[in-house]
Amino acid sequence: MKVAFIAHCLLNQNAKVEGGAKRPGMWEPVIDLLRERGYTIRQMPCPELAFGGARRFWGVREQFDTALYRAHCRRLATLVAAVIEQHASAGDDIVLIGVDSSPTMGVDFTPSAPHWAGKPDIGEDDSTLVRGDGIFIEELKAELEERGLPVPRSTGIRHWFADYDPDEELRRLETILR
Repeated sequence: MKVAFIAHCLLNQNAKVEGGAKRPGMWEPVIDLLRERGYTIRQMPCPELAFGGARRFWGVREQFDTALYRAHCRRLATLVAAVIEQHASAGDDIVLIGVDSSPTMGVDFTPSAPHWAGKPDIGEDDSTLVRGDGIFIEELKAELEERGLPVPRSTGIRHWFADYDPDEELRRLETILR
């Protein structure tokens, strides 16, 4: 069996912060490709939605990197890791698809602005995308390591990048889907 664990908002763009959805429903380019390739899709929870609600403001990694939010992500990661473990035990082919530009679900990139404080009145978005995982992805990797499981082949969707290139994204997805 081929299984893709994907960020919640790729199946439900409406889980994003207000104004953050790029589509009215799912992010079809990824979902269609996974379906064409015969992948079973496992939707991971949205830690930000569960923690801050639907009317939350967008933020950067530094704002989310707190003990309380990490504990929240670790609880959710424990649940996801348990399902990954079942698939790994069955010998299934597993991939992980996050969202690069997310402080939580970033796989290769996450937004950063060390000077942002907790007050959500940033006039201009002067955050930058830096290499690294989002908070949930870090906690999921740690949970998998504790269970002695390898991290699945992974990538992040980059639909929020200023220079978004759908062809480049397709090539990256093709690489992890083999």
